Amino acid sequence: MTEYAHGFLIREDDCAGCMACMRACPTDAIRVREGKARAINELCIDCGACLTTCSQGAILPTSRTLDEFGDYAFKVAVPSPVLFGQFPLEVRPEHIAHGLLAVGFDAVWDFGVDLRLSTLAIADYVDKWSGPRPVISITCPVVVRLLQVSYPKLLEQLIRMKPPREIAGSAVKRHYSLELGLPEEQIAAIYVAACQAKTVSIEQPAEGGRSALDGSVGIPQIYNSVLAAARDAAKQGEVRADFDPVRSASMVSWSTPRPLADLPRHHRYMSVTGLPNVIQVFDDVEKGRLKNIDYLECSACWAGCGNGNLTVDNVYLSQAKLQSLAKDLPSTDPITEAEVARRYPNEDFSIEHAPEPRTTVVVGDLRERVRRMQEAGRIESLLPGLDCGLCGAPSCRVMAHDVTSGHASKGDCVFLSKRRIDELRRLYLRKT
Repeated sequence: MTEYAHGFLIREDDCAGCMACMRACPTDAIRVREGKARAINELCIDCGACLTTCSQGAILPTSRTLDEFGDYAFKVAVPSPVLFGQFPLEVRPEHIAHGLLAVGFDAVWDFGVDLRLSTLAIADYVDKWSGPRPVISITCPVVVRLLQVSYPKLLEQLIRMKPPREIAGSAVKRHYSLELGLPEEQIAAIYVAACQAKTVSIEQPAEGGRSALDGSVGIPQIYNSVLAAARDAAKQGEVRADFDPVRSASMVSWSTPRPLADLPRHHRYMSVTGLPNVIQVFDDVEKGRLKNIDYLECSACWAGCGNGNLTVDNVYLSQAKLQSLAKDLPSTDPITEAEVARRYPNEDFSIEHAPEPRTTVVVGDLRERVRRMQEAGRIESLLPGLDCGLCGAPSCRVMAHDVTSGHASKGDCVFLSKRRIDELRRLYLRKT
């Protein structure tokens, strides 16, 4: 059984057992037993719904600091485009790049080139794809894991191409190894992440293998220090970065609800944000209702990556800043296009392993599994169908399957057992 890495921790001591996280989880990965929430490892897709729903502060994102990369000889920041919309308007992208250098990075990577390379590679891939449509983006790790858990048949339509951050990670290693004469393993390619899911995807890529990145730091971990240094740079007119990290509107678009705004017009492209909407669209894809769409870009976060759970600014303010920045920029720029022309013919965009469905604990042969399904159906028919969650499972259907797998009993239902009512009274009622 694979031990999946996750980006969130449930602190049981702080958990009030309110069941809000259980009800919010889109993959039924949370149960509340003995008044405490617990996650089922293989069903969690790291969407962060539990984090934003918990009012007790009992669910926390795991994070790394820049100090943890101290053993590397050279540290390179690969900043998510979202980062450039998190600061006050007077703090320009070149000041933010200066701030990244000031807090301990040795260089800031020109990520716009990799994003442009990705757009061209996606267009070529879709042109050549002869399988069922739409082709589904691999950029959002939550969406990939959702496919693995809930829509395994759609994995065939997932694009077999590295996400932009992985393309950048490989390029960082090659470039600075050649420039500095250092072995690649002494160069740290560090993604500055706007969401926890991307940090987990670096630690344990859903497509298997090893990430080209060495890790990530969340925007909140470095924000205050970068802001202070960036403001100083803005006041003094001093900029240490030797390039403008945001030169085109196409780069800015990657942090908006429509990241591939410059995808060639002959491609029928649809962008969907927000996990409930993504789930609805995947239901339609399974039913064959979206065959007229060539490429489907899905983001688990409302309004796209700019609303990730590691951002520090209001998403609408952030989008307004990015729009203000983009209006004065060309769609693309000569420096980016020259570098794309140099790299594109020799760049390997393919992934080594295609993501596979997640396995769950299944005991017994086919006959036993069929028997359990039938037994779960029979138990579900005895339950009230209210999906109240008081049993500690998110729905009566899930409860029935928990009973057949030995993880719950029919007596956990408040409609079938006075014991359960007494138990809940003991756990939740407070003496006055």
